[in-house]
Amino acid sequence: MSTSSSRGNPPSVEVRPDLSQHLSRQILAMIASGNLQAGDRLPSMKESAERFSVATPTIREALRRLPGTGVIDIRHGSGIYVRKAGQGLIITNPYHGALNADSAMQLVDARLAIEPYLAGKAADASTDEDIVSLERLLDDAKLLLIGQDAKLHPTNMQFHTQIARISHNSILSAFFESMVELYSREQLGILAIFNARTRDHEEHVRIFEAIRSHNASLAADRMREHLLGVRDVVEQRLLDSPV
Repeated sequence: MSTSSSRGNPPSVEVRPDLSQHLSRQILAMIASGNLQAGDRLPSMKESAERFSVATPTIREALRRLPGTGVIDIRHGSGIYVRKAGQGLIITNPYHGALNADSAMQLVDARLAIEPYLAGKAADASTDEDIVSLERLLDDAKLLLIGQDAKLHPTNMQFHTQIARISHNSILSAFFESMVELYSREQLGILAIFNARTRDHEEHVRIFEAIRSHNASLAADRMREHLLGVRDVVEQRLLDSPV
C-alpha cells in the first residue's frame, strides 16, 4: 500500500498532549542531569510528586511508561532504580502536529525493519527467566484489555522492548528503545486508530509462544505479520478519515 501524494493531502488524527508523558521526559532529564549511574536509586514517588508539583498517582503513571524504555526498573517493595545510565533518549521529538498517514506508516515501517529480526534472535537467545518476564507482561496486559488504555499501551510496548532486550543485540535493542521513547506520541496515535486490543493481545501471545518454543523463523514471521496487520488497519482508517 502507498501513502503517496497522488491521494491528496494525508488525513490526520489529533493526539492530545499527555501530562504523564511530559513528566516521563522530565524524569529522564532528571536522570541525565543528575549524573546517576546504573543501580542508583531514584527519589520515591511521593518525593518525585512533590518535586514536580503533581499528585502521586500522576507521577506513578509517568513512571509506568519508563520501564519500556529500558532506563529504569521499578522494584516493588524496594524502590525505583536506574537501569541504564548515559542513555541517549533525551531528544526533543521533532513532530509537533497532528498524526498523519505518512508519519504513522513511516513509524510502523521502521519497526518492521528491525522487530522481526529481534524476535527471531530472542527466540534463539531467550532463557527461562526471559520467558517468565514476557509471560508476566502478557498477563498484566490481559487484565488491562477493558477500559484501561493508559496502562495497556506502556505494558504492550514493554512486551516489544523486552523482546528487543532478550535478543542480545545491544545496539539494535538500544536503537529500538530510543525510537519507542522518541516517538511515544505517535505510538499513542497509532494505538488509538488501531483500536483492536483483543486482536493485538492474541497476536502478542502467538509471538510469545514462538519465542518460548525457540522457533526463530516462526517468531520472526509472527512479528512481521503482527506489524503488517497494524500497518494495514492504521493506513486504511487514516485514508478513510475526512481530511
